[in-house]
Amino acid sequence: MAASAPAPRRVRIAGRVLATAFVAMGASGCGPVTSTMTVNEATVAVEAAQAVDAERYALYEYVSAVECLKKAKEEEGFSDFQAAIDLARRARDFAEKARQRALASPQRGTLRPGETPAPLDDEPDDEELPHLPDGSRL
Repeated sequence: MAASAPAPRRVRIAGRVLATAFVAMGASGCGPVTSTMTVNEATVAVEAAQAVDAERYALYEYVSAVECLKKAKEEEGFSDFQAAIDLARRARDFAEKARQRALASPQRGTLRPGETPAPLDDEPDDEELPHLPDGSRL
């Protein structure tokens, strides 16, 4: 037998079509992965804002972050991954702003951006303990 002849034109075209289809299928799998990662990042950012009482000190930004995150999860559930990504990024941005604003709030105390708050004391003072009917404390 002689050396193999070049593949017919139909085979080459079919090979290119299959290669393009595999690339397209692989690229389409990125939407769910990217949206899940972005929604998770936004969830962590909202939880970080909640940890510094952003609901109290930066209400607008905090509520905006929570609502954008809720909508992002809803869109992800409907497989609208690009909308979920966009909303999750907005939620993350709002949450980061809420956290920074809460940390810098004058009502909270003097805390400059980048500083971390001191840990809370878990032990209550004697004055904070409730009194029993006989006047003694718990």
